[in-house]
Amino acid sequence: MATFLGTETYAIDDKSRVVVPAGMRRIRGTKAPLTRFVMMRGLDGCVWLYAEEDWTRLEDLLQRLSTGPREHRAFARTALVGAGKVAVDGQGRITITPSLMGHAGLGREAVLHGQVGRIEIWSPERFQSALVTGSNEYDALAEKVLGQQGGAKE
Repeated sequence: MATFLGTETYAIDDKSRVVVPAGMRRIRGTKAPLTRFVMMRGLDGCVWLYAEEDWTRLEDLLQRLSTGPREHRAFARTALVGAGKVAVDGQGRITITPSLMGHAGLGREAVLHGQVGRIEIWSPERFQSALVTGSNEYDALAEKVLGQQGGAKE
């Protein structure tokens, strides 16, 4: 499983291509770079980018959704609009599909944020809005979330 860490801002060129940072194109413990990703609509107005081998977990989840409930069908349908496999070119770039560019509100720049099991691609403005920036807010959020996980060990 790939692990993605770091936050970088890159320009998006006229062909909707953005660089995936070199550190995010490597799987820990291997020398071979990642050359393919799967891109899909993310939550909160971003794009999710998965290493191709990690995509299978999400693909399995989507396949297990029942076709009976309307919510299941609507989620799977909407989640996959603009989704697809993307190849990394010789300059380390991937092309973002037009529908995903629109979904994420991307323009001339993108923030690529490592979110452990995936990379999130954000417009800089949306990324800043999505962050909890106040220390007290962050502390309260951490206590709530980590407390639900049985507590963090120090």
